Amino acid sequence: MQSKSHIDDNKLDKVPNGHPFEYKDVVCDEFPVESHSEDGVKFKSEVENGDYKNVVIEKHTGSHILYRKL
Repeated sequence: MQSKSHIDDNKLDKVPNGHPFEYKDVVCDEFPVESHSEDGVKFKSEVENGDYKNVVIEKHTGSHILYRKL
């Protein structure tokens, strides 16, 4: 079973509705930077699966994914 991504719910709550954000904006501060890529893939999957009901993928720029909080 895949573990949950290391998103800081407090940071996600502070993102204003309707505003785009990146994974790096909401990841836990204590989570190691070298693990962000793998964990970002988990977060993307969670968003796609509807685990975060108020977050959608806004745009994939090729190197980054922008999310939008509804």
